[in-house]
Amino acid sequence: MKQDSDLLKRFTGSQIEDLVKSNDALDEEEAIWLREEKEEAKRTAREKRLAKNPFRRLKKAPLEIICRSLFWFFLGSFFFSFVLIYSKSHWWFLWYIISGCACVFYNPNRKALKELLDAWPNILELINNRKK
Repeated sequence: MKQDSDLLKRFTGSQIEDLVKSNDALDEEEAIWLREEKEEAKRTAREKRLAKNPFRRLKKAPLEIICRSLFWFFLGSFFFSFVLIYSKSHWWFLWYIISGCACVFYNPNRKALKELLDAWPNILELINNRKK
């Protein structure tokens, strides 16, 4: 104990203050490190819990089920109209294809489609942020 007091006598007041400040800074860093370690442990536990459920992607919201059903109904009716037109007349089918391509490749429509496709990742991001 006497040796400890002899060591402290060799330091000046400002050196002791600097030593106390550095000790406080180390304590703060250790607290931050422990907090980050706890958060990482929680994150890995959550990921393990989610990985244990292989059917988690099959869970769908009712609105998502309705939207997907309407989408498949739209696609089915679209292809069904192609089949009906083709069965009536090959010429009408040709005109139907030409008019469909004209609608898609017409410059303002193509620009709108491009903007929709460019906006799609942002829409997915907005949906994912709203779920959190």
